[in-house]
Amino acid sequence: MRALTWHGKNDIRCDTVPDPKIEHGRDAIIKVTACAICGSDLHLFDGVMPSMEKGDVLGHETMGEVVEVGSENKKLKVGDRVVVPFTISCGECFFCKKGFFSGCERSNPNHKMAEKLWGHSPAGLFGYSHMLGGYAGGQAEYLRVPYADVGPIKVPQGLSDEQVLFLSDIFPTGFMAADFCNLKGGETVAVWGCGPVGQFAIKSAFLLGAERVIAIDTRSGASCPSRSVRRRHTRFQERRHLRPDPGDDQWPRCRRLHRRRRYGA
Repeated sequence: MRALTWHGKNDIRCDTVPDPKIEHGRDAIIKVTACAICGSDLHLFDGVMPSMEKGDVLGHETMGEVVEVGSENKKLKVGDRVVVPFTISCGECFFCKKGFFSGCERSNPNHKMAEKLWGHSPAGLFGYSHMLGGYAGGQAEYLRVPYADVGPIKVPQGLSDEQVLFLSDIFPTGFMAADFCNLKGGETVAVWGCGPVGQFAIKSAFLLGAERVIAIDTRSGASCPSRSVRRRHTRFQERRHLRPDPGDDQWPRCRRLHRRRRYGA
């Protein structure tokens, strides 16, 4: 099959690599129908992430059609359309049972490497270094999904790939930021950074009941993507690398809103 592979800093190639095969009874193989490039992939492109090896297949925002299922997998069947989350989770360890799937204790076979760097290993991740499992990623024609009876999300009929692909990683990232605000309804929320994740945080804040969102970014005017948000919001420019500074125009305004209990998160 064809896949995007890493060969060093600033060196990404489209290579022919072996097709994935079922390695465990809970696995599934999907034919990739859509994938995305994440901002996190820049860490690999820039050579920042350790333990990458030449020929590693990239990609962790992927969806597709199930073409093969392991003998122990009772959740999926051939023909199912699924979105595959970034994290690989067993569903059975302490963290998975608590709902903290990104902390899965069983899916990273190279957890000792991660522990040396971070003190604790996260779950195994698709296409994101050998320190995090060495799993092939989804910027390819086919993808093997370990523990495929836990993570993949079945896509209901009538939804296109473009409507659901971002459930793989970037939308949950923005949603989680808004969810951490513990919104009750009617709050004003400030979001620093209006890139793709920021856009999802803005949308999620409204979804969770925010009355107003203040979108803060280094870009202004038509170049700022927050203009695409048609709900009630305010835009203004932050000039100091998204760090609040008393000298910037927006900072006193945010403080005034907070003092009047109109600035909720």
